[in-house]
Amino acid sequence: MYFTKLSEWPSAKILKRIVIGAIILLVIVYPFMSWYFMISEFPVGFFESQLSFNGEILKVYYSITNIDLYRIGQLLDYGFMVSYGLLFFSVSLIIARKFENESKGRQVGFIIALIGVFAAICDGIENLFILIMLVDPLGFPNIIAIVHSVFALIKYLCFIPALGYIIIAGIVRLIKK
Repeated sequence: MYFTKLSEWPSAKILKRIVIGAIILLVIVYPFMSWYFMISEFPVGFFESQLSFNGEILKVYYSITNIDLYRIGQLLDYGFMVSYGLLFFSVSLIIARKFENESKGRQVGFIIALIGVFAAICDGIENLFILIMLVDPLGFPNIIAIVHSVFALIKYLCFIPALGYIIIAGIVRLIKK
């Protein structure tokens, strides 16, 4: 097995603490982040803007948005990223460790734990490009929007297996109890 360290580290006790801390962070950050996005009057949802691959469209959105409030929302989003990255990592490991040693369910869970962290890292890079665009929201080079969307796409592609594993493997483990 390639991930023998993840069989033991972090300990089950630490993983439970990570889950609790991540949920607390999520509960604190998400409402404030959502509120700032809402009052900024950004006109479209996240999928539409993050996967636009088009700087001209984003410039139109930014032209009717309160950039200062939107920027605060983007900065708060980093707390959200930390919370879901920690949740993907810890919950995937908790579930994976319930499978037998050397089993596919266990090995996949270890990989998924890392994919969840990778999703949050991609989200952080994506937000960095948003913050760069917000420095000159009507005049940034379009390539920045394209790179931003590439990282958003990678993030969402990581979400699918991470959430899928947590749901499916979690149900399988509950049934086999």
